[in-house]
Amino acid sequence: MMETYKLLNLVKVEESVVSNETRLSICLEANGFSFSLINDRTLKLLSLGRFECGLSGSIPQVMNRIRECFASIGIFMFKFANVRVVCQSSRNVWVPYKLYDSRNNRDYLNGVTHLYESETVIANVVEKLDAVSVFAYPMHTYSGIKILMPNAFYCCQHQVMAEYAYDISSFSKNTFLMYKRRQACDFVVFKGNTFQISNSYEYKQASDLVYYILFAMDKLGIDTGEVQLLLTGDGYADDELNLLRKYVRDVSYANPMENIKVGCEFDGLDLQSYFLVLA
Repeated sequence: MMETYKLLNLVKVEESVVSNETRLSICLEANGFSFSLINDRTLKLLSLGRFECGLSGSIPQVMNRIRECFASIGIFMFKFANVRVVCQSSRNVWVPYKLYDSRNNRDYLNGVTHLYESETVIANVVEKLDAVSVFAYPMHTYSGIKILMPNAFYCCQHQVMAEYAYDISSFSKNTFLMYKRRQACDFVVFKGNTFQISNSYEYKQASDLVYYILFAMDKLGIDTGEVQLLLTGDGYADDELNLLRKYVRDVSYANPMENIKVGCEFDGLDLQSYFLVLA
């Protein structure tokens, strides 16, 4: 039988994984998924990996494909302490908690994008931000994983980024967190510790990347000299970094290992590309 997946990367520590003491994070990407296993008690990183596979097709196909991927590295059961599934969706909206009504979830999204009947709408209350994250994701992918991991918690990448930025923001500094994925970017912006906006955009060249950032800062009234721009996700080209540093004074990389213990086994790995399963 022909394999329907490809293991792109796998790094793990030399110790057994006790499922009921371990948390699994999965990030569903355009052509597969990345994952992390972290000990829930010691907060030690146990494993990081990435698979290339199709996540389209019927519900059983999605379920079996993900099961096959994990089985190939010795994971056959999914009874982990908790499971988080990060959905890379640019079709999301934030609703102030005091105005939120769960009966209007589809209406909230219909105000900013066209929804299809084949999409699941998911909503999470984010207490730190006093807001609700509402997003759409293909129903077959959601359902296939839900059958395999019925207790999984689903969120979009903007929620992971916003909660991380909130935790590291300060009253005296503005924070702009940007996650790069291929030729697209997601970002969240805080003024002090007050959440302002999250968005996604596609770009073709470095000047476009910088333009959208400067445009967002201008619209929000944020001075480029009074903001920390944190980069994460896929690697940034030299021309992108040079342009960013030309216009924004404080440019640095985010620290996806902020709250976990990472051993020397992971030294050769680009941890920024695993931000969404580490943060």
